[in-house]
Amino acid sequence: MSLNRIILKNFFRNIRNYGLYIFALIFSVSLYFSFVLMSKDESAAEELSSSTLMSTGFLVGSVLLVIIIVTFVMFANSIFLKRRNTELALFQLIGLNRNKVFRILLQENAIIYFGSLVIGILLGFLLSRILLMVLLRVMQVELSVGLTFSMEAVLQTAVLFVVIFVLLLVQNFIFLKRTKLIDMITLNRTNESDSRRLGVGTILMGILGISMIAVGYYLSTALVDYIEWAIPLMFIVLGLVIIGTYITFKFSIAFILNMIRKSKKGHVNVTDVLSLTSIMFKMKSNAFLLTMISIVSALSVGLMSLSYITYYSTGSMVENSTPHDYIFEDAEGLSFYDDLLAREGIEHETFELPAMEYNVETKGAISADLELMDMDDSILMMMVVSDAHFESMDLGPNETVITGTSGVMQTFIDYSVNEPLTFTSGDYKHSLELADVQGQSILPSMVTFGFPTAIVDDSVYQEFSSNQSPEVEGEGVRTMYALDITGEDSMEIFNMMDQEENPYFDSQIENYTTQMQMFGMTMFVIAFVGFSFLLTSGCILYFKQVGESEDERGSYNVLRKLGFSQREITRGLSIKMIITFGIPLLIGLLHAYFAVNAGWFMFGTEMWTPMLIVMAVYTAFYSLFAILSLVYYKRVVRESLA
Repeated sequence: MSLNRIILKNFFRNIRNYGLYIFALIFSVSLYFSFVLMSKDESAAEELSSSTLMSTGFLVGSVLLVIIIVTFVMFANSIFLKRRNTELALFQLIGLNRNKVFRILLQENAIIYFGSLVIGILLGFLLSRILLMVLLRVMQVELSVGLTFSMEAVLQTAVLFVVIFVLLLVQNFIFLKRTKLIDMITLNRTNESDSRRLGVGTILMGILGISMIAVGYYLSTALVDYIEWAIPLMFIVLGLVIIGTYITFKFSIAFILNMIRKSKKGHVNVTDVLSLTSIMFKMKSNAFLLTMISIVSALSVGLMSLSYITYYSTGSMVENSTPHDYIFEDAEGLSFYDDLLAREGIEHETFELPAMEYNVETKGAISADLELMDMDDSILMMMVVSDAHFESMDLGPNETVITGTSGVMQTFIDYSVNEPLTFTSGDYKHSLELADVQGQSILPSMVTFGFPTAIVDDSVYQEFSSNQSPEVEGEGVRTMYALDITGEDSMEIFNMMDQEENPYFDSQIENYTTQMQMFGMTMFVIAFVGFSFLLTSGCILYFKQVGESEDERGSYNVLRKLGFSQREITRGLSIKMIITFGIPLLIGLLHAYFAVNAGWFMFGTEMWTPMLIVMAVYTAFYSLFAILSLVYYKRVVRESLA
């Protein structure tokens, strides 16, 4: 029989085994091509406020995707090689040398690889249109998505996967060169007898692993309190968590499961055999892989949560920095646009709100730790306005309300309602009772510079005005000039006002549009890369479970002969899937929570809702691979018992 005939016959005989490998290749190609094709869409780029926003986002995302895809494809190929080691050994036993075996792998890979490349590009084209619609929806850009195709994207994808193909050939060559014939025959045989005894060392290491993670979590919550040591603390936390996670998978989980098994005092059933006992040693041997999956899952969920927190908080952050539709530098600008809108017949309302700068003592109603921000923590700068400008506000002469308390600075400031708040200017001091604290800003950030604002009774405001210290008198008074469109503002009104010869203004709708596009693009790229890792890591675990199920075919038949039903075997395997997929996911989510909790306030105004949404979606997609693995296990059990 000729070598070409052996290759062809072997290819069709193993078509079922090629399924996983083909899926990995098609999935990788379609993922990358869809991403590249979106980056080439000129019509979408023209609609964005920044011409470089889309290209920069896709460039960063494509680099991360290349790393994920190369790792994933090579790992899938290594699993594929190990599944076929016995077959490759038989080729050598019948007289084929390693060069001819390598030629078989080369030609088989070429057929599979380049066939998958074509199919992946076609699927990626369809996927890119769907993803582009999602991106534009996230960025709130109104644009119909057409069927555009780019040969440049095809060429870029083809070049990348040709390079990966060469890497796979090198991987195959090294495998054949370094693996002895006897090792190929016995590669899938495992012996756990040497690992079944869990001694004192395992117990101590198990406790150490969990303790390291716990200490890492505690230090992450203390980062704000020791902000001057934030960078070294971050590296310490990362080291403790990563090393602790590895030790946990290597020893802690085996220790915990062994304790559960011992608590049964020898009365183990088939469920325990198929779940607890099996996982104890499987996780120990796969500790490095599971650690990487947990850590990168935590990184993916953490980054997706932070990006969604920013996106989710965009509206409130814009309202805090720009509380009116349009804000102007001076009275002339307000007058100009007041006349312009009146001529155009656009109803609007104008505002002039004077505010003066005062210092407040950080005692009584306010406690602050501002030394970390290179500021004097005994006083806090605050803008003061009169309640006469607010119809809904009627304060007594001994009351004050603080507004605009959201933001990073408020992490370092605490407020106590019904406590005295002392205002100072030079030698002058005046104490008022803090009646309420509100997050919504009444002055733009161009006036407050991010500091809170105090509202006082008009008589108190006049007293404050007459008692300003000479050093800040005049310079310490700022006036907000603003207007609101009656009804709802629109981009048509903004474009009419935004002419080069017109005076400068700050627009809420422009800030909102720009930030939604920027944060939307950031969130999309991070989510795309994050879920790409989710799919690849899920596939890796799925591939591992498929390989284990094939290796355990004989044991299911033995269990059936011992009197265990198919339902009992399946129940044990279900628990095994829950633990196998659930523990890396749970550890990854815990890592992500403590990472997000340590610094979410720097990214937005709300943590729990965005973070829980991300975690729920991630968990739902991740669970699909556990379900697929269980379905495959059930089929293997059914076939082995037939």
